[in-house]
Amino acid sequence: MAERRDGLRSLRRRLRDDEQDGPVYPAHWEADIALRDGSAAHLRPILPEDAEALQEFHQRQSEHSRYLRFFAPMPRLSPRDLERFTHVDHDDRVAFVVLVGQEIIAVGRYDRIDARSAEVAFNVSDHRQRTGLASVLLEHLAAAARERGINRFTAEVLPENTKMLKVFTETGFDVERMLDDGVVMVSFRIDPTARSLAVMAEREHRAEARAMERLLHPRSVLLVGVSSRADSVGGRFLTALEASGYEGAVHLVARDALELRGYRVWSKITDVPGTVDLAVIALRPEACRAAIEKCAEIGVRSVVIPTEGFPDSAEGRQLQRDLVATARRLGLRLLGPGSLGFLRTGEDPISLSLAPAMPRPGPVALAGQSSALSAMLLAGVDSRGIALHEFVGVGNRADVSLNDTLQHWEDEKHVGVIGLALESMGNPRKFTRIARRLTRTTPLIVLRPPGSESHLPPGHDVRRSTLPRRAIDQVLDSAGVVQATGVDHLLDIVDAIGRQGLPLGDRVGLLSNTAALGASLRGAADMAGLRIVADNRSVPLSPDPRLLQRAFTSMAALGEVDVVVAGILDAQRGDLVEILRQMAQIARHSEVVLLVCLVSSVERVAAVQSQVRADSALPPVHATPYSVVRTSAGMLRAAQRPRVDEEEPAQREDIDRAAARRLVEEALDRSGEDGTTLPPEEGAALLRHYGIDVLPARTVHHEEDALAVAEEIGYPLALKSSDPVLRHRADLGGVRLGITDAAQLRHALNEMRTDLAFSSAPLELQAMAPAGVPMVVRSVEDPSLGPVVSLSVAGDATDLLDDIAYAIPPFSERAATELVDAPASAVKLRGRGGLPPADRPALADLVVRIGLLAEDVPEASSLELYPVLVAQEGLTVVSARIHLRPAPNRTDGARRVLAGPAPG
Repeated sequence: MAERRDGLRSLRRRLRDDEQDGPVYPAHWEADIALRDGSAAHLRPILPEDAEALQEFHQRQSEHSRYLRFFAPMPRLSPRDLERFTHVDHDDRVAFVVLVGQEIIAVGRYDRIDARSAEVAFNVSDHRQRTGLASVLLEHLAAAARERGINRFTAEVLPENTKMLKVFTETGFDVERMLDDGVVMVSFRIDPTARSLAVMAEREHRAEARAMERLLHPRSVLLVGVSSRADSVGGRFLTALEASGYEGAVHLVARDALELRGYRVWSKITDVPGTVDLAVIALRPEACRAAIEKCAEIGVRSVVIPTEGFPDSAEGRQLQRDLVATARRLGLRLLGPGSLGFLRTGEDPISLSLAPAMPRPGPVALAGQSSALSAMLLAGVDSRGIALHEFVGVGNRADVSLNDTLQHWEDEKHVGVIGLALESMGNPRKFTRIARRLTRTTPLIVLRPPGSESHLPPGHDVRRSTLPRRAIDQVLDSAGVVQATGVDHLLDIVDAIGRQGLPLGDRVGLLSNTAALGASLRGAADMAGLRIVADNRSVPLSPDPRLLQRAFTSMAALGEVDVVVAGILDAQRGDLVEILRQMAQIARHSEVVLLVCLVSSVERVAAVQSQVRADSALPPVHATPYSVVRTSAGMLRAAQRPRVDEEEPAQREDIDRAAARRLVEEALDRSGEDGTTLPPEEGAALLRHYGIDVLPARTVHHEEDALAVAEEIGYPLALKSSDPVLRHRADLGGVRLGITDAAQLRHALNEMRTDLAFSSAPLELQAMAPAGVPMVVRSVEDPSLGPVVSLSVAGDATDLLDDIAYAIPPFSERAATELVDAPASAVKLRGRGGLPPADRPALADLVVRIGLLAEDVPEASSLELYPVLVAQEGLTVVSARIHLRPAPNRTDGARRVLAGPAPG
């Protein structure tokens, strides 16, 4: 198997390197894919050396399946057919195979009919039906066809082939069907639509959730590398498994024992009897790949690798990539390497983790990446007594990622709040897409440690974003994510929500038994932006804590607050825990959330928190006003999640995407590898295809030319340098405005020639635009996030203060309006100092159109409209600058792929 795998790699390299001997092999079309049953597979373009495997695939198919595919009995493929099917040009004729191991389980292909259309066909293994293979193949074929200029697929299907007809009709494309001479003729455009993308997202969700279900609910477990040493990683996993109450079958593989803790120990993986669902491989890095191959031989479906050390060297990092490629080719999913494992409480408990103890069952779900962050989460769960449903440590997230955990927990009825601690985001665009959907029903709290975007942990193989951290912060905020500032903050919020649920509103009451403590609470609350509707600092400091209980009852029972933050200066007398228990009961009956700040001796606070840890009915107790208010603010932000935008992306009927596509392709055909900056007239034409007009500018080279152009345009005029640095900088002498006649024009020309003698850029003349608020609208194609649109008020102060708003397109009308209002300086658009308000709806419409362009044209690596003058009515785009590059392979495009580097 290894020799055949290495031979295929060598062939793919030859096809890539030697263009003269045949078509160039499109390596970027290779992908690992998730199937509906939770398994994985590898998809790639067909190769000539696949002929034997293709023949074996064909002969394994039933006679009925062969008839549905070829409309005739065909027991074997002829040598001529094999030659035709396996020798393609990856342009007019494209074919993909899907493999598990070296076995082909599906084939999909298209053959070009004319310049813009192609005929498509599929053949899926009989024993792999209903796993979503045909729909995944269709997505990948459509993506390849669009890359080759094809926009329509056709197919001929026998009427009795209902499964294939269903594949086409349920794609989300607008499918046309016609019966002709006993054959159903199918035709549809393959441009992604809102419906097709929604269908793809739902299928992706089902497949990835199912993969996690298989991983986290094994009926049998195999521990590889268990040692008689109690402190070994494998031994600690076995200890946790035994302590959790797991009732499934347990198998051990080790070299140094025949029996361990009452279990029989096998010397080889292939000797293990029966079916094994999950294997934990606690071996040195270089031994893990062979162990995975052996696990696949006995039917293992999921693997956990706690082993560290993969990212310590270039060889180790490549070994990690090979490990993932091997697992996926064999149909397995992998958690790790460097994973702290997972655990689940409740009716079907299991712990394959390094958790210090089994937590109490509850509604909290937690996941972390590195072993350090995961260990801090588990320690915090133990110290706080957090009621946990599941924990997952994804380690280096080489295969299974935090996105997969979200897909799983979205459907998990026992999960009431989710907390994630992450150091990297392999696919932040997909993360925010999932989060936007998930936070409609379940609060999501996320910790991104400071500096994590610039200092990635070893082994995290991700694309780095070129945008500032606050850009991703804003994107996460727009998806309804609540961001924590540290592990303690994250755990405080999920613990509070897990104990009491979310507040029903944002009305906050403060209660304290000393004025000084009350003032501290109020200061922290004001700084956090809480809406305080009640502030009672008049409760006397008394040895009798029942006074505080009565004051709380008076505040909570009136129905005028949703959250009460109680500050208690401890008088060191009375049963404080019993009072807290009674207050918690009142809070539940009043539908009020209660959080407590206890100021007392270290021993007293620790004693109270110890009892809170053991009793989920008690409210969280904090030691400082800042901590308790910070937790309250996090709960309130989580409660606002229904305000996440649920509108469909806005569309515009006057957009000519076909003309825009032609312009972009023609421009890139003339460019080099680094792309090209569109000339002003071509940039204006591209924008015009999206309904955006740019104020015309005319280049002038001498005085007579300028005077002639001025007569054509008409006064008043603006004269500016075409130099990108100077064209909007009046302070650097690059702009002259309000030129009213020929004499002023001559004077301005002479001045600018003198002042700008250092620049060879020609000058431009433009008509004066109507006065308005100057804005800047930009889009970039980010390596990590994909298309991102930003908006700000024009000026140096905005850039220096970083008062820029960011968002991911496409935009709904509401999302576009929110982006317009997001910068702090955008208050200028509402009118200030006697000035009238500007046309914000016109600016929002421009944002929608730029978002559509950025989404449709990944080749637009950067776009800038500057300035955009927003008047009382309408706006004027004064100038535009657009740079094109060859389209990147987006991390979250119109085809389903598993994250990670493409193997091979």
